[in-house]
This record gives sequence, structure tokens and C-alpha cells, in this order.
Amino acid sequence: MANDIHITLDGDALIGSIKRLNGGNLAPPISNTKAGLDIRAAFAALQMPVTRLHDSPLENPGTRLVDVPLIFANFHDDAADPRNYYFRQTDDYIKTCVDGGTGIVYRLGPSIEHGFNKYFIDPPSDVDKWIDICSNIIRHYTEGWADGFHFAIKYWEIWNEPECQDSDGLHLMWGGTVAEYNDFYVKVATELKRRFPHLMIGGPAHCGFGQLSKDFISHCAAHQAPLDFYSYHCYSADPFHWIVESPAQARQALDDAGYTKAEIHLNEWHYFPGEWKRLRSDPEYKDRVYEEMKGIDSAAFICAVQTLWQDTPLDLGCYYTATASAWGLFKTRSAIPTKSYYGMKAFGEIALCGDRLKTSSDRREATALAGRTADGKTALLIAAFKTGPADIVVDITGIGAPKDCVARMVDDSHDLTPVDIVQDGNTLRVKSDATSAVLLVTFIS
Repeated sequence: MANDIHITLDGDALIGSIKRLNGGNLAPPISNTKAGLDIRAAFAALQMPVTRLHDSPLENPGTRLVDVPLIFANFHDDAADPRNYYFRQTDDYIKTCVDGGTGIVYRLGPSIEHGFNKYFIDPPSDVDKWIDICSNIIRHYTEGWADGFHFAIKYWEIWNEPECQDSDGLHLMWGGTVAEYNDFYVKVATELKRRFPHLMIGGPAHCGFGQLSKDFISHCAAHQAPLDFYSYHCYSADPFHWIVESPAQARQALDDAGYTKAEIHLNEWHYFPGEWKRLRSDPEYKDRVYEEMKGIDSAAFICAVQTLWQDTPLDLGCYYTATASAWGLFKTRSAIPTKSYYGMKAFGEIALCGDRLKTSSDRREATALAGRTADGKTALLIAAFKTGPADIVVDITGIGAPKDCVARMVDDSHDLTPVDIVQDGNTLRVKSDATSAVLLVTFIS
């Protein structure tokens, strides 16, 4: 057929390990869990390696979650007194993550503020005291301080998007200048790393990677500040360019500055087929874009990006969000999974295979990732992004003619559910009638 997609899988060619880049942002809500809104089981089924705790209060109205000014509400109080901290709700929130099998990236700072007044984004008036407060939050969750826990929370991120502004030029995350943030980071990171040398301290979760990123990295290097991981964000509708090209640029900038061991975290990313300015001014357009962001094109985008990232220096990805927010994998304020959820779930399954096998595709729009488990089971993930209806043809070598295989698809009529597969020796054929599709094939030899 003219629109056939040809994939090859070489079961004899081991080319490394599959990187588990399928982290997320936000944990299952601890409020509004009744009336069919409990997503804990579905969240756990995503098998994400980490969850980043940013913007947590936004999905849990009326709570005092995660954010430094919500845990330690009165800045004039004694930072050494455990009675001045409110941990209870954040305890439950983090335990939900742990119970769901995911690690934690803890963002120290406030959530984004969209109101006409900003309440928590100003730089701390006493940075030394803010460091003491953050230190006690770290101790509560990793050293048992204040009736706390000994969770293995490895990553501690300082603030989020310090350069972020709205269309009117108002700051949404950091009320000072970028230069002030860079100095703030140096002081905070240096002291936290001195107190907790075994933890990974980093940031600053830039809105993207560019000159501000390079300036920040150079500033850290000039002051010999620790930078265990550099984090930034990308929202895109194109899985083949900037979102997969930027990690190499980040790696180069870090290496040039002497941070050769620093990890690269793209810890907010999302399929975004819209225009930011119009999104804020046109409600009907906004609703349409939000619907597309959770649809079948998004599912294919999610799998394509994480497949392409395998050949980049990226160390960690965190989708924004893995929950039922407007940007989430579930229908908004619902426990109903969307197509994007099933795309992420498909990647979560193959990411557990461990060993990566060689694949190729004759179409740029169709990506393929194959893996093998320690007990010899082989799986193949194919993302066909906006290819249109097509037959997906897989040619297999190195694993013998499979005695049995199961094909599951995400498309307009399938939610990672079985589809018919035509097998002719070592060639498989599966038909897709959708604009985009995700195909997960499990081989039983």
C-alpha cells in the first residue's frame, strides 16, 4: 500500500538500555477523591519513575501542600520549632506517590500565581532563614525530623520558572529580576548542598532553554555553586525538532561550564497545538485546544518524544501533568483516562523492559522502540504521529518466528486494547484507520 509504514526489529542487536523518561507532575489529589474522582490506581498503572511536586495546591483547593509558604505560613515564626510547620497534608500527598510506586522531585518554592495580586512569589526577605526552613522540610521527609519520614527523595529543585511573565509583563513565579534569582540560587544551593551533600540540588526550571539558561549556568560556574541537575520546560506540537534537540544544547552548555556530571531534566513538557495568546483570549478556542491536548495526536506525540529522547543526553522527563488538571492525562476534574493517558501507559510498559533492541522506520513520522525483559520477553512500541490511516508492517529478525504475539493499539476506537494482527512468518501487519496511532506489540516466542 502507498501509505504503508515499515518497521524493522532486530532481536539480535542489543543497543543499550531503555531510559525511563516517563515521569510526571502532580500526584493524585488528596481532596475530592469521592464520587468517582479517585485516580490512585490508574496513576500507579502509569509506572512513572518520578513525580514532580509543582503546582500541587492548584489541584487541591483549600489545602496547604508542598509550597514553602504553605508549610511554613508565618515567616516571622521560629524556624527551629516544629510546631510552626504544617506537614500533615503534604505527608499524605507524598505517601500517595510512594504508594503509587513513584519517586519524588520536590520543588522548593511557591506555585504559579495567576491572580491580580501575587501573594507568595516575592524573593524571601531573609534568605538565610528561608534556607533553614527548606532544610527542615528536607529533614522532615528524609531524616524523620518533626515526626517525619525517611523517604528516599533524591531531587530538590530551587524555585520554578524565575523568568515567567504573563502577556501583560506581570511576574507569575518569581517577583524579582532574573539576576536576583541567579544570586539567590547560588546562595541557597551552596548551603543546602553543604548540609545535604548526598542529595541532588538543582533548578531553576526555566520556561525553555536559551540564553537565559546559558547565563544561569555560567553564573553558577563563576561562583562555584552546585548544580546537580539543570531543569527546563518545553511545550510543543512538533515531536521532531526543539523538544528533542534541546537536551544536546543543554549538555553542551553544562559541559562547557564544567558541570559534566550535571543531569538534564526536562521536567515540564506537553503536547500543545495552540497559540498562547489566543488561548488566553478566546474561550471556544481554548476548549478546542484543551480537547486536542488529550486526544490521539497527543498520545502519539507522547510516545514519539520519549522514543526520540532515547538518543539524547536527557536524564529525566516529567509530563505536565499526570493527573486530572486541564493539562492532565485524565478528563478535567474526572477519573476518566484520555487517549493521552493510554499513550503514557504504553510507554510505561515498554520502559520496564530494560534492554533496548535495534529498530528502524522508513517514515520520520513513525518512531519505534523495542525492548527485552530479563526473562526474555520482547515488546515493540510504535508511534505513528499524524501519518493518517496506514498499514503498519513489522519485519522481525533475531527472535525467530513468534509463536504468538499480542497487538494493542491506541487510536480513535481503542484504548490500549487488542487489535487484529496478520502474521506471515516474521512479518506482522496491523491496520490503523486513525490520523495518529500508538501500537504496542508483545511477543511470546
